[in-house]
Amino acid sequence: MGNGQSRRPRRPDGGRASIQAGVQPAAGGIPRYVRPAPPASPGLGADVRRSASARGSAALARTAAELRRVTVDATFEALIAGLPGAQLVRTTTSAIEDIVHDSRDVRPGSCFVCRRGLRVDGHDYVPAALAAGAAAIVAERPIETPAKVGLAIVPDGRVALASLARRFWGEPDRRLGLIGVTGTDGKTSTSRLIAWMLGAYVPGVGELTTVNTRAAGADLKKSGRLTTPEAPTVARLLARMVQGGDAWAVVEVASHALELARVDGFAFDRAVITNVTHEHLDLHGSLEAYRAAKRRLLDLLDQSPDDGRGKAAVLNADDPVTAGFAHGCPVDVLTFGITHPADVSARYAGTTSNGLVVAGSSPWGHWEAHTHLRGRWNVANVAAAVACVGSITGDVSCGVERLASFAPVKGRMETIALGQPFQVIVDFAHTPAALAACLAEVRAYTPGRVLAVFGSAGDQDEAKRPMLGRAAAAGADVAIVTNEDPRREDPGDIARAVVAGSAGGGARFETIHDRREAIARAFELARAGDTVVLAGKGHEQSIQFADREEPWDEATAARDALANLGYSGG
Repeated sequence: MGNGQSRRPRRPDGGRASIQAGVQPAAGGIPRYVRPAPPASPGLGADVRRSASARGSAALARTAAELRRVTVDATFEALIAGLPGAQLVRTTTSAIEDIVHDSRDVRPGSCFVCRRGLRVDGHDYVPAALAAGAAAIVAERPIETPAKVGLAIVPDGRVALASLARRFWGEPDRRLGLIGVTGTDGKTSTSRLIAWMLGAYVPGVGELTTVNTRAAGADLKKSGRLTTPEAPTVARLLARMVQGGDAWAVVEVASHALELARVDGFAFDRAVITNVTHEHLDLHGSLEAYRAAKRRLLDLLDQSPDDGRGKAAVLNADDPVTAGFAHGCPVDVLTFGITHPADVSARYAGTTSNGLVVAGSSPWGHWEAHTHLRGRWNVANVAAAVACVGSITGDVSCGVERLASFAPVKGRMETIALGQPFQVIVDFAHTPAALAACLAEVRAYTPGRVLAVFGSAGDQDEAKRPMLGRAAAAGADVAIVTNEDPRREDPGDIARAVVAGSAGGGARFETIHDRREAIARAFELARAGDTVVLAGKGHEQSIQFADREEPWDEATAARDALANLGYSGG
């Protein structure tokens, strides 16, 4: 546990909420966070939202050059100075115009950072970077470069890339409050809930999640599949948020980003961990290494300078792995939970025609949120958001009230209704735990059968494939295994591995590799009162194969299949 005034988060009125005075041990030795002093002026919501809206999109039209006005001295020598372990071999008189790691993105004046990737080595692309006009090269080993090109040698290209990107863009992570959200499941919904609630208190909240990027109150086009982009993109987007007047930013942080140093050195003020189950063993190699990668966010939080916003870790008391992170955690801990004692407790309080009602208690008083969310796992996501926002503002009433207008995340328990006599749900569930929870949820309100259409991604964690099959066998009556993203693998091999886990379950399995045909087959089998769950793709806009990437939208595909059966209205 930390100590001293520097650990306390600042309230909206500039005062400090008391974390330190109120931290006490809870059951099991998990640090507890108890009621801080109430805020002086929690009711900022309406005026703040009008202010954010009034900024419009003008702030987003700034060029890269205009954004760089907030940077430090963008000379190569200045950028390298102080970089741990860096050796400046040769400087350059050229101004550095960008920090890049992909030779295809190099433009005249770029600093090209070499790093060893999972499949390729950036050092092999130095000639291409030089041909494109790179003004400087940062490498992990000595390389040949022209005399006019700057050169520095660093111990780790990935770590250097993150540090250089932060410096180039003026350390934007220290110019606003930064919240990192990680976990196996629930990261995206929790990130978006936090941003939405926090928007009731501060002038602007930037977002960088799996499904959206938002700065200065406007949505930006999200490119690529990465939950957390490479460090130069993260730094550039945070700079854009700073320039647009955002006071805080919420960044969804994947285990890949933590393992591969995409956010190393970024100054986090809050770290939220939703849960840690089974995922991404293709990268991490073992559950222990995966868990260590997730815990890395707490280390980054501890290493961050205190910029007056305090620091706190928000952890799930119900998840044994996440709860275990509290022991020995170097910063203050705030817990949330449903079944275990926690600082912010939550419970399912019913369902209206709109969605879930979630109620609970907190250091800032009792609360009840009326939402448009579906899926009882969202009770925990809401609790995490309440805990995080309360630790920042010293109040949750305005944020909880604002949840009544929160729009559900695309591809998360999304209902597709064209007048068919069976329900159709699109959900991103692609881990064993998420698929099991999704099927259990729909089973509870389905009078008929549950049919599941799902797959498992290629070139990723093979160990989870039979686990997905086991979850479907236990939770569905009919399971159709199909393509998710086969990439370089044989779809047949993937499907067989999934089906291998179904032994002993009650579901009838079919394999149809073409996802469109699999959806059509499920709808053909569905009867009145059934529910069809289309799992694994959610919001994603493509299916990746070895030689191509095909456009895809799960909700649109579902509507097309229903239309082909003659359904056309609500």
